[in-house]
Amino acid sequence: MAIVFPVLRRLVVSDYAIFENDRSSGIDHTFGQGVHVIVGINGLGKTTLLNIIYRLLLGPKDMSKDDSGLASTQHKLASWRNRKYFTARVRDARSAWAEAEISFGTRRLTVRRSLTNLEVQSISLDGVPEEVSTQDRYEELVCELSGVASYFDFYAILRFIVFFLEDRPELIWDRRSQFDMFRLLFYDRQAARDAAAAYDDAQRLDSQFRNERVPIRRAKLELDAYDEAEQSGLASEVRAARRALGAAQDANIESLAAIEEVRARADDLRLEREKARLDLQEVQRAHEEEEQLYYQDMFPNLADTARHVFLNLTGAKSCLVCGSQTPKVAERLIEYAARHQCPICESMIEEQERLKVDREFDEDRLELAAAKVDEIRLQLSRLDRELFEVEAERRRLVEESEVWARDVARLQRQFNDLLRQAGSSINEEILLADDDEQIAFKRRYVQTGLDRLRSLEDARAREELRYMRIKESQASQLAGRLDTVKSAFARIARRLLAEQCLLRQEAEERRIGEEGERISFPILEVMMSSGVFTGNLSARDDSSSVSESQREFIDLAFRMALIEASADPQSDAMLVIETPEASLDSLFVTEAGELFRSFGAQGNAEGNVFIASTNLNNEGMIPALFGALPPPDAQRVADRDRDVLAEGVPLPERASAAAGIPPADRKDHLINLLDLSAPNAALRQHRDYYEKRLVAAVYADLPEEARPSVTGSEVPTERDDTDGDEDAE
Repeated sequence: MAIVFPVLRRLVVSDYAIFENDRSSGIDHTFGQGVHVIVGINGLGKTTLLNIIYRLLLGPKDMSKDDSGLASTQHKLASWRNRKYFTARVRDARSAWAEAEISFGTRRLTVRRSLTNLEVQSISLDGVPEEVSTQDRYEELVCELSGVASYFDFYAILRFIVFFLEDRPELIWDRRSQFDMFRLLFYDRQAARDAAAAYDDAQRLDSQFRNERVPIRRAKLELDAYDEAEQSGLASEVRAARRALGAAQDANIESLAAIEEVRARADDLRLEREKARLDLQEVQRAHEEEEQLYYQDMFPNLADTARHVFLNLTGAKSCLVCGSQTPKVAERLIEYAARHQCPICESMIEEQERLKVDREFDEDRLELAAAKVDEIRLQLSRLDRELFEVEAERRRLVEESEVWARDVARLQRQFNDLLRQAGSSINEEILLADDDEQIAFKRRYVQTGLDRLRSLEDARAREELRYMRIKESQASQLAGRLDTVKSAFARIARRLLAEQCLLRQEAEERRIGEEGERISFPILEVMMSSGVFTGNLSARDDSSSVSESQREFIDLAFRMALIEASADPQSDAMLVIETPEASLDSLFVTEAGELFRSFGAQGNAEGNVFIASTNLNNEGMIPALFGALPPPDAQRVADRDRDVLAEGVPLPERASAAAGIPPADRKDHLINLLDLSAPNAALRQHRDYYEKRLVAAVYADLPEEARPSVTGSEVPTERDDTDGDEDAE
């Protein structure tokens, strides 16, 4: 199968504030064949623009898992998790949109999306608008135009090959993803689709098998332990111990509940007694007041001093003379008063001269007050007796509960000892089961589960076999393509790395899931020279075995090699790189620029496109990309090749140098964010400085006086070299 890669031919961004200023109302750039440079300083939106391009081609989709390899996601996509990416960068993006014209060989697909949610607003194919403009329709079209087996495969091509952004996943170091990329690039379309389906089914069945096996295996172990315990008689001992323990626990619980009930009753009695005491104090005061009124009415002419003494005598609880605790004095005095006798001389009313009753007093009220006092005193006496009895009952129950608690602890130890004898694998519930139906149900569950596991295992084996047959049917075709990848990688890596770096084909045996048949997968392993391993190349098993810059450019070379080996001969390809100069050794800037120009110079329909964003603060990459720097030092290249040959490593054929972009055409290959973006503080303060640096970078091969502006000035054509030998020199 050959892949028709998507190539961006035109980009339009409108009503998006990041790319609006007093010079520009948006971006409208046509991508002709070759290198195109997005240039700016920090904060002008280079990364945002690259993500607009990426999302125009992909839409609001992502892998279903973060940072997961291609072969671990069931080949399915989920909704983009960062849907506010574009709206969060401006105040109002409701009317913002972007449009891309994308070529697939000789076909052209145009898609417009809202930048608020990436919803498809319109689609046209070869200039003819589609009746249905949706993400689903877009996915159908790109699968048909690119020749991929599924939209997931199209996503994989964009994410793992075409776009080399800062958050890129590394393909060459992920062996599972590496082989899955071989599947989607090099298998026949139907084989690629069937292989992905078989792989996903085998992986799903493996996961389902392992998940269902856990409870079934546990239940079987429980039954086995139960049967063993039944045969040894241990199960009956356990059940008897459990019943005894349960009875003791129930009795203890009942005892504790009784204690709580008695405690609550005692609290109620204490509260009632305290209330009665307060009531007694209140009725006693009322009784005393009635007595005072009584004696005032009884002896109205009594002197104040005598009345005070008399009232104190009648209200005292003890004798004022000897202090004896007796109410007899007060009672005797009250009886005198009731008969209207003088409490001192015991004379009757008719014999009294100083005491005279002016009016009759209501004696019933006094008697009622006295009766209330007696009633409350009786109530207090009753409450004291009841509280004493309740406290005695509580103490008895506490002692009984302590006995039950000791029994529970003893029986619990016995029960635990028996369980330990039964073994840790047995479930207590089934060991204690007295119900034969419960045991029978458990046996049916285990038997049905084991049958289900065998069925899943057989189904997984069938899918693994189907996958292996598809893989075998594509083996010879894949082998030829991998040879092409190795050759292209060796040639490309020479432009990016000082060390000699090749790919060696190896076989890796692994399972699709965690269990099942082991399958042999061809993978490409990085072999690289170093200052330590002289004379031979050493295998680099993972990304930690190389430097940070080597790691990035090995992966980039691998991607470019995959494009070269898989692209349809009649179509073009595209590569989008964010800040290619970030980790590149300055000695290799010129060769990298030549390499990227060589990529852009290839193609068959309208030509390849290479898009790179670069920071003006490090302008060395810009003239390299445009071909405005001198060619690589021939002596340095020859010395390096000689060192490689001395190690016995064959050199791949060196590609011819790609021509630079003529000065007159460079402006058409430049997306100048100094002009197109909303200016930040740095640009507002130092615009002249940055524009001069940009001009110097773009036209580094022209004399300073001949360098035009890239902000609108006319660019001079190349010098006519036919005027004579002197000019030609």
